[in-house]
Amino acid sequence: MTGFAWEEVLRRLEASAASLAALGTEDPAAQERLLRERAAVLAGTAVPTAARPDDGIEVLAFQCGGERYAFEAAWVARVLPLLPLTAVPGLPDFYAGITMAEGEVLAVLDLRVLLALPLSELADPAALIVLRGEDQRFAVLAEAVDGACRFARDGLGHCLPMLADLDKSYLLGVAPDRTALLDARRLLTDSTLVVNVDR
Repeated sequence: MTGFAWEEVLRRLEASAASLAALGTEDPAAQERLLRERAAVLAGTAVPTAARPDDGIEVLAFQCGGERYAFEAAWVARVLPLLPLTAVPGLPDFYAGITMAEGEVLAVLDLRVLLALPLSELADPAALIVLRGEDQRFAVLAEAVDGACRFARDGLGHCLPMLADLDKSYLLGVAPDRTALLDARRLLTDSTLVVNVDR
């Protein structure tokens, strides 16, 4: 029988305590960096601690409607396998329903409907990406989660025919590999997407 790795447990507890203490500071840049690192860890990768704003944008890439999309990692709270969904009468069509995740009720957004994506080559969703803002939190359906990667800020274009109406598409830019970077902040602050799932 091998011994328990108490040193590793202690190291993780100390790191968690430091992270919690950092959340109470008044430095918004430090908070954003910490949240970005936590999102990347939850997505299964690590963000270099020496990353600077000019190093690019850390994102979580995923598949939806047969295309590749991404959210900036700072807005991703966690990634979950697809959980059972409950339909709720009266929710807008772009919501697939609600689900329970770790004691929290989440509305589940279907980007395929919201962005009016072509429905000819759809795969069944297999994961949920939980987005978190100051006042809003919900999950987004994904067919697959590709993981974290980094986009150069100056390498983002704005040419993606299926999202041609940039004013309504939540599109921030398109990477050279045709991954569409979606504006999670705008999604989280769009009053038309607010659903009160607590009542």
